[in-house]
Amino acid sequence: MNQQSKLDTVDPKYHNTIIYCIICMTTGEMYVGSTHETLKRRIRKHIQLCDCSAWQIMERENYKTYEIQRWPCNTLREVLTLEGGWQRAYKASFGDFLVNGRIEGAFRGDSAEAEQEYYKQYREEHKEKIQARDKQYREGHTEEMQAYAKQYQKRPWTCEYCNKTMTTGAKSYHKRVSCKSKPTD
Repeated sequence: MNQQSKLDTVDPKYHNTIIYCIICMTTGEMYVGSTHETLKRRIRKHIQLCDCSAWQIMERENYKTYEIQRWPCNTLREVLTLEGGWQRAYKASFGDFLVNGRIEGAFRGDSAEAEQEYYKQYREEHKEKIQARDKQYREGHTEEMQAYAKQYQKRPWTCEYCNKTMTTGAKSYHKRVSCKSKPTD
């Protein structure tokens, strides 16, 4: 089943959709999500999985959860559209206090252009936050990144034009200068 049909398949479980918020009582950060389960069960999954931006709130162990809205939906697309609407409203009201990594509502099953436009807009709106996150990651993982780069440079690579095999580290020079079989632009 492709992404488009998953989004538009009617499923009775979505009739119990709950939009909820998790708020950090220490920092004021918020996470807005949706579930078709009980709120208690969904929060328990957040705690067990530690796999989304809500975890940065929950790991401080000083948070409250509340239900924003209950709404009977028919499809996943309806759920995500509803959730995205609330996320955008919270983002407009509370700015960077909303920690959701992604605002729902742009669907991967939709056109490639729509998806591309969504992520372009997201990167523009979160440019400073993304740069700060990337900088923090690089500072904390410098040795690891350097070791990976050294390994990457040693990987074998075969030129698509002359069929010569060399290391990935020599690829750029070969493409620019030494490949005699490369067509000229």
